[in-house]
Amino acid sequence: MFFDSHCHLNSEKLAPDFEAILSRAQAANVTHFLNVADMFEATQIALQQCEVANAKGFTMRATAGVHPQNAHEYANNADARALLEKLLKNQNVVAVGEIGLDYFYDETHPEYPGATRKVQQKVMREQIEIALEHNLPVVIHNRDADDDLLEIVNDYPQLRGVFHCFGSSVEVAHRVLDLGFYLGFTGIITFKNAENVRDVARRCPLEKILIETDAPYLAPVPHRGKTNEPSFVPRVAETLAQLRGLSIEEIGVITTSNAKKLFDM
Repeated sequence: MFFDSHCHLNSEKLAPDFEAILSRAQAANVTHFLNVADMFEATQIALQQCEVANAKGFTMRATAGVHPQNAHEYANNADARALLEKLLKNQNVVAVGEIGLDYFYDETHPEYPGATRKVQQKVMREQIEIALEHNLPVVIHNRDADDDLLEIVNDYPQLRGVFHCFGSSVEVAHRVLDLGFYLGFTGIITFKNAENVRDVARRCPLEKILIETDAPYLAPVPHRGKTNEPSFVPRVAETLAQLRGLSIEEIGVITTSNAKKLFDM
């Protein structure tokens, strides 16, 4: 049994094929999912999908939160906090996310999303405070923002959650683990040029590891370049098992147990 702890089944690439995706996941023994949102509308779609999946015998939960690349939309919406808190009342919402910082694009880049670093930091802090008020974990997105992000998280010692799609250094991993967070590993650990991430995966305490697809992104080898989906998460587990000298079944049991513990499922 495998738990895809971070997938965007609510995305435009995956939502139209939702039922077939569930069938392929079942064939791959993937039975648990965290359906992660990047805006309020995505959470509403994810909640509808949870109803369908759970009725079919799967275990699917959702998140509610605003991705850092959408932080300007949150900051410019006077009702944003109230909308988020309303979504958090749904029994199928088990975390705030994905939230965080993304410094990949600067303001001169044509794909710059419009959320300055200061806006991203402000919106992240507000969502952390809401998560703490609701006693929920957070799902953290981090791209090229290690120091600023860790500085923010360090200000909230009661906060718990996962740094999803971990891709930073061993040193940063130690800092994250010292704060009590989990690390989420994606298909990146199967990429030829990702030895640094594999090194972190070798060293991370087993009780702090989650596996995920981040579908529809980052499909693992040999599916790289294709649209990712939960049925590919066993490939992440297989690589992790090789790195840790364990069976894929053991990795499935360990990471499923970890995800259930973090998300109270």
